[in-house]
Amino acid sequence: MTDSAFRRWHAARVLAIALPLVCGSALAATDAERIDELERKLNESANLVRQLSQRVQELEKGAPRAPAATPPATATTAAPAQPTDPLADRVKDLEQQVSALSNQPDADRGIDLHGFADVGFTAAGTGRDSGAHLGALDFYLTPRLTDRIKFLFELNFECCDDGGIGVDLERMQIGYTANDNLTVWAGRFHTPFGYWNTAFHHGAQLQTSILRPKFLDFEDAGGILPVHTVGLWATGSVKTGGGRFGYDVYGGNAPTIQMHDPAVAGSGELDPGLAGAGARAATLGGNVYFALKGAAEGLHVGVHALTTEVSDTALVRNTTRVTMFGGWLAYLEDDWEVLAEEYAFRNSDLSGTSGRHNSNAWYAQVGRQFGQWVPYVRYEVASLDQGDAYFAQQESGQSYKRVVGGVRYDLNPKTALKLEAQRTRLTDRDTGDYTELRGQVAVRF
Repeated sequence: MTDSAFRRWHAARVLAIALPLVCGSALAATDAERIDELERKLNESANLVRQLSQRVQELEKGAPRAPAATPPATATTAAPAQPTDPLADRVKDLEQQVSALSNQPDADRGIDLHGFADVGFTAAGTGRDSGAHLGALDFYLTPRLTDRIKFLFELNFECCDDGGIGVDLERMQIGYTANDNLTVWAGRFHTPFGYWNTAFHHGAQLQTSILRPKFLDFEDAGGILPVHTVGLWATGSVKTGGGRFGYDVYGGNAPTIQMHDPAVAGSGELDPGLAGAGARAATLGGNVYFALKGAAEGLHVGVHALTTEVSDTALVRNTTRVTMFGGWLAYLEDDWEVLAEEYAFRNSDLSGTSGRHNSNAWYAQVGRQFGQWVPYVRYEVASLDQGDAYFAQQESGQSYKRVVGGVRYDLNPKTALKLEAQRTRLTDRDTGDYTELRGQVAVRF
């Protein structure tokens, strides 16, 4: 065997040991997180292969060559012992080191840091903000202590309405995986109702559109639902003959409505209660779904419900028993994206005499991928009873209808360009229409 062939043979042996490091699929909360984990494994393995290749080259330069072949032994001369190959011995030692490295826990390889960022522009009519703007710079870490104990930390930097930079610890989860069917998280997490709120987080590159449905906005962006919860969350799934059954069960602090001015009605914003439940109340909820296979592969259908007790900080305090329930579906197959969610509210006034109030909100979005292009449309409606203090005390708790249309272009798997137009009609507390054109560059890294 020539030296060149010998080196290629040893390189192949090293690669055969290193490549299995890529094959372990990551246990993550969403498809995007699993993709990020696989990319991280691939980068680790590529770096390891480069290091090993360099080491093999160093050993080839420093090790003595195998001795030349000796003439055949005669009848009167004993055959010499078979010479050893020091390079082969060193490569074998390297293979053992690679094998040992592949069995080390992830915690010994450092902490993975990933993130998202977006910038954009808005063109709007008189009285509404226009111009270029910063979006969010979002970092998340997914260290693992053992195969069963894992973490998710998400730190988000975003531009506020006053032009300042706000910092939020959006998610801080410590999880324990009991088995393939159950993982328990403790900390602050995205409340697992419906589909959108757990499928798409603060990284704009993940979602097709620029904007979330308005009523599903984050609390500090005007959302009317407790999209974050501080508490406990159990989640898992079980395979069945027709597909996969999944579930979420959670409990945590009840939110409060923090009034910007306690004397001004309708000036409040939901606060998820990082330091505790202000009214000593709890949020309880659940979400169950079924992912079909076979002819309906790609279709997920589910139902969800939530109950909590919410108080505001007005001069005359209001307390509301919020009961929310609904259903959702998501179809993600054959280049289609079809999403729909419905939220019904049956809220009761616990501090006054206004009784029970019925409200609802829903959206439907359809997108179709054509190569790197994804055109999409969305229609959303919120009909919110203004006699219900839960909505009336929130600054964004008004009824509206919105039509959204846009197109997304993927420069590569990690960079998206988006252009989106939307027209909104306010239908109760405030009335009138407005139109906005938005553009965005969104990346993940």
